Amino acid sequence: MTFLSKTGDEKDVTLSIPEIPEDDPIFTEFEIPEDLKATLNASDVEFLNIKVETQPFYKWFSPTDTPAEKRLIIKLDLLILVYLFLSSFVKTLDSSAVTYAYVSGMKEDLKMFGNELTYQSSCYMAGFIVGQIPLTMLATVLPLNYYLPAMDIVWAVFTLFIFKITNYHQLYALRFCIGLLSSFFFPTVQYILGSWYKSSELTIRSAIYFVASQVGSMVCGYIQTGAYDHLDGKANLKGWQWLYVLAFIITVPISAYGVFTIPGLPEKLNMKVFLKEDEVKLARLRMIREKRKSNDKLTFPVVLQALKQWRFWMLVVFAIFFSQADGISSYSGLSLWLKASNYSVYQINTITTVIPAVTIFFSLLNGVLADSWKDSDPYIIAYVAVLNMLAGILLVIWHIGKGGIMFAFFLSGTADSIAAVLYSWANKICSGNSQERALTLSTMNTLGNTFAVWVPLFVWKTVDAPQYKKGYGYNIALDAMMLILLIPLTYLYRRQNRASVKEREDI
Repeated sequence: MTFLSKTGDEKDVTLSIPEIPEDDPIFTEFEIPEDLKATLNASDVEFLNIKVETQPFYKWFSPTDTPAEKRLIIKLDLLILVYLFLSSFVKTLDSSAVTYAYVSGMKEDLKMFGNELTYQSSCYMAGFIVGQIPLTMLATVLPLNYYLPAMDIVWAVFTLFIFKITNYHQLYALRFCIGLLSSFFFPTVQYILGSWYKSSELTIRSAIYFVASQVGSMVCGYIQTGAYDHLDGKANLKGWQWLYVLAFIITVPISAYGVFTIPGLPEKLNMKVFLKEDEVKLARLRMIREKRKSNDKLTFPVVLQALKQWRFWMLVVFAIFFSQADGISSYSGLSLWLKASNYSVYQINTITTVIPAVTIFFSLLNGVLADSWKDSDPYIIAYVAVLNMLAGILLVIWHIGKGGIMFAFFLSGTADSIAAVLYSWANKICSGNSQERALTLSTMNTLGNTFAVWVPLFVWKTVDAPQYKKGYGYNIALDAMMLILLIPLTYLYRRQNRASVKEREDI
């Protein structure tokens, strides 16, 4: 195969790359697309045969990463992670804003004196559930560099409208639309990360993305405090209304940034401005070595086949329990307890930021552990479930003093810290088909959150706050079920890996 030909002063010099024989074992072990076969060379074969090692917890790269691969990883982090982090950050500003606004004047202005706070959350989740699977599957066929930013802008407009509402019925309608428009983002992000990063680097990236939501929740308290103190009354708007205006202003430039930086998928690039041809090829080879694809077509037989696999059902059932296990930290228990205990608005908005801070710390810790300790995903999920269960037990007891109650609420922040671990694990488990991955990831999040529409009406009633006895007991049961389900899920995953290794050895 001729790679380069040039004419010198005395003779022609031709540099060639040796052809890879069609019967080479590399074509049997790896599924290599036809367009790559024509350019495959000895260096590529050597790269595919590298046995990837996990990186030490104190390093960003694996010892087996080549110099070119390290440069590619850094570039991918800058192109993909930065936008995803910022986009997630502003979306959480909106989600967290409702709780902060509720205790900062919205409750009185919109006359939300009953279960309206719970109802608006259910409206949001209804839209979230309706849109998630179809919009996620749509993301696998549309240009991602236009699709994600465009949906961000539309979402931001509906968020902005909240500052003009005059009653909680309007809030219900807008929260449904906002839930619909943001529903696909989390599973789509997991799908994108799983299409670019190998197993030994996937979880920490997923954790960094997830941390953005916690940073948004944490910063929201400070922004609301600042808006309450400095913008209240400006332009005839209350302090809580300004938070929605600020969220819109922040979103617009972030969306514009995404249009130019999101490259799409390795085998279906939408934007090549920042990636060279050799880097694109390297990115594809990385995923071929992982046996993880991103170019499978969305067809009914593919969907039907995915529904027949244990992977789909085990992961979806597990996600049903996981998605509700953060109830202690999600249903405003701490902020409502602080308000009932006569803490000031400033203290409420500040103290409640400790929960997302705990989530941030444990998310990053768990991401590092998962990437540096091979096959550690089930162990990480298990220890976090135990910590969250302890928080529930303490709150069921309740009479443990203010310090004990506050500690239990803070400890509940660990619950969400395994989101990156679980969904990265799902990416690895479903590596064989990209559409199965997308369907599984979106269904996990959809059915997991379906219960959040109606369960809160029974176990997380606002009128029961802050001592949600039913809710805390329910949380304990959810963690117990997660621990039980981890046993068959881990067994099936390891059996699948053993079968894959045996198949390669037979070849």
